[in-house]
Amino acid sequence: MNLKELQKKYNLSDLELFSQDTATHKISFSANKIKQAESTYTSGNSIRLIKDKKIGFSANFGNFDLDTIVSRAVQASVFSPTTSIEFPGKLQKLEDIQSNNNDSLSTFAENGKEIIEEILCQAPNVLADITFETNHINEKIENTKDLIYSNSKKIYSFSINIKETLENDFFDIFTAVVDDKLPNWATVSNELVNFYKLSKKSAKIKNGSFPIIFTSKAAKELLDIVELALNGKQVVQESSPWHNLLGKQVLSKLLTIKQDPSYGYLARAVDDEGCIIKPLTLINNGVLENFYFDLVTASRDRSRPIPTGNGFKPSLTSQPEPALLNMITSIGSRSLNQIIKDINYGLLIDQTMGGLTTNISGDMSVNVDIGFLIEKGRIVGRVKDTMVTGNIYTALSNILELSNDLKQQWSHIYNPDMLIDGLTITS
Repeated sequence: MNLKELQKKYNLSDLELFSQDTATHKISFSANKIKQAESTYTSGNSIRLIKDKKIGFSANFGNFDLDTIVSRAVQASVFSPTTSIEFPGKLQKLEDIQSNNNDSLSTFAENGKEIIEEILCQAPNVLADITFETNHINEKIENTKDLIYSNSKKIYSFSINIKETLENDFFDIFTAVVDDKLPNWATVSNELVNFYKLSKKSAKIKNGSFPIIFTSKAAKELLDIVELALNGKQVVQESSPWHNLLGKQVLSKLLTIKQDPSYGYLARAVDDEGCIIKPLTLINNGVLENFYFDLVTASRDRSRPIPTGNGFKPSLTSQPEPALLNMITSIGSRSLNQIIKDINYGLLIDQTMGGLTTNISGDMSVNVDIGFLIEKGRIVGRVKDTMVTGNIYTALSNILELSNDLKQQWSHIYNPDMLIDGLTITS
């Protein structure tokens, strides 16, 4: 049976089929030596339907009988809350197909060996863990309103971890890059080696409130909480501190945050619900202009009833939920090194211990893992046993300067380094 026949059989308002297949190739190195190589392939389908104004959902990997998983979704719909959403109709944009490079596990193996050799030339005592991975993903969504849309993309990821154990010290630094083309391995590994070299000298920082540079990697963690505050689900539940502040100044005037569906490694025109992804200015010079919604959250927010095309599935077995395709922040006019030269006394943070685990209130208290004292325009040495406390929203309202280098750290967030005031340092 096709979708419309099943719609009639089960007396459904709407019926949607989402199909996905993924081919993954991965090779990893551990402690400077190749560890394993693997290739996997998965395929599956999920059904979402509306019956009696209730959503039903079911998913299945491998071979499937469409009638069976529709029947399961109908049974599940009984326990769902009522909804007023309708699935979108036919699109002019039928597919997004990305052109990709050819690559192989043997190429990645050679790259890994070369990177480790280069690292050991500069830092002979470290142990390096490296992972190369490619995911070739094909997706298709169709529904009973004649919507058919296909999306095919290939994503490359590269992660590297450098660590060294000494008698009275331990150094462990990590980073990763995700892109739709082969990342520049050398640039990523050289950044980590440079921080390793800087860490060989120790420094003690004073207690108090001083300017802090969050590198793009560390600043991404600050922006994670901003993304959560902009989420339509949090807005509808009124748990976002910004739910009633549209048109108000909420962050520094230096900060503009946008979503651009044509930008980045995830670029596409349509979300996982079949809605057109809209270009959004979320924050404009610090002023809150928009939130982002999927179909369900848009239907629950009476003041903004139109979805923004931000319904994405966290996995094949999950229903769509509000998420940004990308989050692109404004940049400044000077490089990170130029900003450092103008700091008389401050702190540079590249990595926090365990990440910024905070709730939507923005209050944080975090241990600095990889951080450096800045004195008279230069990095003096690595600080230890140091904590930073304060509120993320307050800190992002006190941005002194943004660097001119827009980077992406293993995610959909593109941001520069940030010089921030308003946080307290305790050593």
